[in-house]
Amino acid sequence: MTKENRVLFTGLAVAFVLPLVLGWLLGWPAWVTVPLLVMVLVGIYRKLVYGTRTVADQVGALLDKLGLHQENAVRDMTANRLAKMIEASGNTEAAAEVRSRFDSPRPHGASGSRRTAHDVFSR
Repeated sequence: MTKENRVLFTGLAVAFVLPLVLGWLLGWPAWVTVPLLVMVLVGIYRKLVYGTRTVADQVGALLDKLGLHQENAVRDMTANRLAKMIEASGNTEAAAEVRSRFDSPRPHGASGSRRTAHDVFSR
């Protein structure tokens, strides 16, 4: 088990026990304690089943909210611009993940770029 998973499971265990302990110590009635416990259990379930969303997932959700769905031609260009901003902030791994997820064009001058200067200006 990784350190990240230990921290996650410890936090989830504390979140599970906290409403019970507070309810017992403060003498809360069941109509207060039970809904809190149910909400915590739903949150734990969602965290364990759906996991953590990646940067590319967040960018995809943002593009969908903006109305740039899969068939929209502007989607890849917008994803590329967001990847450039992410890369400028210093997180090159996340930017590469966004580019690979949305098949964004690589910046001109980046290593491994398939287009040459002749290809760009010959059209």
